[in-house]
Amino acid sequence: YFIAPFHPVHSTQPVTPRPNFSEVAVDPAGMRSASRDRFEDTSSSESDSATDEDLSPSRARGRSVSGPLHVGPTHDHLHHLTYDEWNRKTGRAPKLESIAFPLLLYDQARQFRAPLFGSWRIWVASIFTGLLTGCVCAGIDKGMEALFRLRMYINDSVVESVGNDFGGLFLQYLAFCGVSVALAAVAGYLVCFQAPLAAGSGIPEIKVFLNGIVLPRVVSKITLIAKAVGILFSVAAGLPVGKEGPMIHSGAAVAGIISDIMVRWRNRVGRNQPLMLNVERRDMIAAGATAGVTAAFGAPLGGCLFAIEEGSSHMNPLILLKLFVAAAGSALMIRLVSSLNAAHAGGYDRAFVLGSEVPVFFSRFKAMEYAAWELPVFALMGAIGGLLGALFNWLNFHLTKVRQVWTPAPQYNDKDKIIVQKRDYMRFLEVLFVTFCITTLHFWIPMIVSCIHHGAGYEDPSPETSGKLAKAFESLPQTQKLFWETGTDGIQKLFHAEEDFDYLLLVIFCVVHFFTTCWTYGLGVPSGLFVPSLLCGAVWGRLIGQLMALGNISVAKPGIYAFIGAASFLAGAARITISLAMILMEVTGEAGFSLPIFTTVMVARWVGEAFNRGIYDMHIIDLKKIPLLEHEPEAEMLSINAHQAMSVGVVSFEEVESCQSIYTKLVHCTHHAFPVMRRGRMVGSISRDIVQYLLNNGDDYGSFDDHPKVVPRQPMWARLAMGKEALKPLAERISTKSLDLKPYLTKDFHTMSDKACMYGVYDVFRKLGLRHLWIISEDTGEVCGVITRKNLIIMEGENVSASEITSKTSKGPSEREVMVDEREYPHDNFSHDNFSNDNTNACNEVAFKDESGEGGIPGMGL
Repeated sequence: YFIAPFHPVHSTQPVTPRPNFSEVAVDPAGMRSASRDRFEDTSSSESDSATDEDLSPSRARGRSVSGPLHVGPTHDHLHHLTYDEWNRKTGRAPKLESIAFPLLLYDQARQFRAPLFGSWRIWVASIFTGLLTGCVCAGIDKGMEALFRLRMYINDSVVESVGNDFGGLFLQYLAFCGVSVALAAVAGYLVCFQAPLAAGSGIPEIKVFLNGIVLPRVVSKITLIAKAVGILFSVAAGLPVGKEGPMIHSGAAVAGIISDIMVRWRNRVGRNQPLMLNVERRDMIAAGATAGVTAAFGAPLGGCLFAIEEGSSHMNPLILLKLFVAAAGSALMIRLVSSLNAAHAGGYDRAFVLGSEVPVFFSRFKAMEYAAWELPVFALMGAIGGLLGALFNWLNFHLTKVRQVWTPAPQYNDKDKIIVQKRDYMRFLEVLFVTFCITTLHFWIPMIVSCIHHGAGYEDPSPETSGKLAKAFESLPQTQKLFWETGTDGIQKLFHAEEDFDYLLLVIFCVVHFFTTCWTYGLGVPSGLFVPSLLCGAVWGRLIGQLMALGNISVAKPGIYAFIGAASFLAGAARITISLAMILMEVTGEAGFSLPIFTTVMVARWVGEAFNRGIYDMHIIDLKKIPLLEHEPEAEMLSINAHQAMSVGVVSFEEVESCQSIYTKLVHCTHHAFPVMRRGRMVGSISRDIVQYLLNNGDDYGSFDDHPKVVPRQPMWARLAMGKEALKPLAERISTKSLDLKPYLTKDFHTMSDKACMYGVYDVFRKLGLRHLWIISEDTGEVCGVITRKNLIIMEGENVSASEITSKTSKGPSEREVMVDEREYPHDNFSHDNFSNDNTNACNEVAFKDESGEGGIPGMGL
């Protein structure tokens, strides 16, 4: 997408100044309202000012600006919209919530001895997270190995029983393809009908969660089961997928489950929840992701760097220590399991001897020598990897857009179960069809080559299948085995094999693997991208290395070039640099080869960034429409002030206000936090869930008496920690009573001037992990607006015609248009946005759950 820079000073459009807070009218219900101004008034909107975080940006690369700004050339029918305007005009935003991470210490909490953190318990939880993640990943490894052996055993058994004719070969094909489709069907069933968030690698979802956005069910028990079990069958089916990404997601899910257990245990024993509950949960999930990387690659340092580079948006030495503890626990467990496997195979005297037997350990190179003049060659290979990675991302982007149209997101019932519809069956049938096509290619290409070799007098190395058209796995040459064996085994052979691979078959395999990997990523099965990308890069790297060796113009062996090619392609597609370099050095034990690795991955990233986003950010921002706040604000924000980007129409409470007035405001707006005023000045802030709890339960504690009592903190926070509480109908007996909000306010709210530069606003908002940033008018000193995550994002590339705007405003969005942008995050019955302006009873009908769907820490900014 191309977007012209914003120049507010030179804008030719009339500018309507925003009303200040003193100009806000009060309606009969006591709610403040204000009309929205914009740089160009294209249409009016009847919707309430959305200060909640229902977000769905579609941004051009590197742009993170917001506000009702008219950007680019002026047209009467075409506009670049901010998220706020785009959502009100199209209604296509997914229903998501953000999380507040800073300490918001309520006045009531100061009277109790609530711990700031979980003390030593958080370290115990980090250790258990690492150990349990290691157990899960070890089970995944053993399960995949057993299923792959079963698949090859069935194939070899069929070969032995068929005749030496085309009919026997066809029977082998039917068995080979049938077993693969059956295995893929198990993985597809778990994803399409049980846990849709188990699809893909899971890295984008964990990255989004750590950035501060709640994704329902992303770390739930059903997602963990579907992810861990499904990846066994998708890899064993022969699909070009890897287990590493799903292992990362599995580790994060383990951490999320452990954090929920800690919350329930503290409630059961009557202990106060830590004040930094959201922060501890975030850090635990980051530690779980680190443990997953460690278990997948046997690379604890690389796992920590991966969590820092790709996962954690908020990093400090304390978080880093938690990551190291979890990585150590995971590494210990995975090495213990590996030592037991080695003892079982070679003697029990090797039991509990911790050595180099770890998963995906690619072994040491015999020689890592290279000439100085080969560094530019490695850099050129990095550029090729960047180009191929950008092409891979472009193809996958358009393929996923097509998938979003004909297989929209699933829907859920009141029990948080999938409502099986036609779209789910379509997605499941796609899994079977893609598996059938890929398995057919993987079978017939080596078989045709074997038939050609057989006709040319090629001698089969296996006496059992010599002279037969049907071939057992072990009878295939090493190049043809690439089509059948797992990606890890293929990479190890490409790195270390002494004999040359067949040149033509390498080219064929590289092309086939490139496109089938692109086709598979986004399919309705668990699928990682690490090993398939490494394998694709290793193939063309090996080809270059063999050509260089053929002319005696290289010092480095062909395996070294395969190693460089693997690093370049993964860096070009995923844009991972530091952690990838460390992981590759750990899995090969070659720290001395760091310079070529650094050169390759950096060049690959630079070249890829010139064309599009990395594959993970592309799925987050461009496809799933999730408002990821990137590390740095854009330079365009220097020319924008806070009052130009903020949301107006803020709904506020007085320190003491009637229950009827509070109830009416809650029913008629979707805001998640409210400023509390005293004679027009803001004196505190309060979250929606606390107000709802007070209205629902305050009468039981005497909060509405003439001499009101304070609701105890322990039962209130124990309930809120387990999930949100829906607003109940207001009892007539208390409708005339007043509620004193002063004991429940937080004085630690954050404000900025309406003249503040948006560059600084973005910086403060992201680094503090805020959910709401209140904007104060310099003229009156009153609250004139609020900045939320949606105000920091511009909808670039989302042009909406006037006719579409009119249609959306009058008719509302159709189901297809809503679901297209909600791929994995549907509008379900537990979405907070069911507090609709058009349905005043929605608060009474909707039950809330947390992101796991099973209770736990709420997603609202407590």
